[in-house]
Amino acid sequence: MRVLLTGGAGFIGSHVSDMLIDNGHEVIVIDNLSSGKEENLNPKAVLYKEDIRDSAVEGIMERERPEAVIHHAAQVSVRDSVEDPLYDMDVNIGGTLNLLENSVKNGIKKFIFASTGGAIYGEQSCFPANETHATKPLSPYGITKLTCEKYLYYYHKTYGLNYVSLRYSNVYGPRQDPYGEAGVVAIFSQKMLAGDQSIINGSGEQTRDYVFVEDVARANALTLEKDVFGEFNIG
Repeated sequence: MRVLLTGGAGFIGSHVSDMLIDNGHEVIVIDNLSSGKEENLNPKAVLYKEDIRDSAVEGIMERERPEAVIHHAAQVSVRDSVEDPLYDMDVNIGGTLNLLENSVKNGIKKFIFASTGGAIYGEQSCFPANETHATKPLSPYGITKLTCEKYLYYYHKTYGLNYVSLRYSNVYGPRQDPYGEAGVVAIFSQKMLAGDQSIINGSGEQTRDYVFVEDVARANALTLEKDVFGEFNIG
C-alpha cells in the first residue's frame, strides 16, 4: 500500500516508516524537519520537506496518490502549548484539517491519527483508563488533540472517511530527544550507563504510563492492515 506519513523524520514517525517499509509498503513522508532529523529517515522513503499547513500538501497527494494517511506531524510539547496556544492550534488543528480536506479530495481509504492518552483524559478517575474515560484535557496540547479527534468523527460522518485515532501514552526508545516529552526514560538510562544516580523529584509516588516506540510502530502497522475503526489506547 502507498502511505503518506507526516512527521516521518521524527522520533516516532521514523520508526513507523521503518516498520511499514519492512512490511512491504511504499512510504511518502512530509516533514518540515523543524524537530525531525533527515538521518532518521529510512532511505527507501520519499521525503518532501514541506509543512502540513501549506498548499503543497495538495500537490503532493495528487502526485503520489497515497491510499492511506498516517498523521504524526504536530507541535508535541505540552509546555510550549501553554506558552503559545495560538501556534499550537495553528499546527495541530490547522495542519490536520488541511490533511483531512485533501484526504477527502483524493479518496483516502484510511486516516490514522497519532493522538494522546494522558493529555486528553486529564485527571484520571481510574487506572488504567479505557477509551470511554471522560476527556477533560488540562493543556492546550490536549485540547488540540481532542479537537482533531472530533474533526475526524465529523469527516467520517460527513464524507465517509475511515479513521483510527491511536492514543499514545509516553513513548520512549531510540532516536528520542531526552529533553522532550517522556524524556525521563532516556535521561535515567544515560545516567545509569554513566554510573550516575537518577533523581526523582517530589514524593516518588508519581504514576506515568510508558510504551516502547517499536510497539507504537507495530500498532500503526496493524491498524493500517486490519479492519478497525475508532479510538484505541496504546500503552
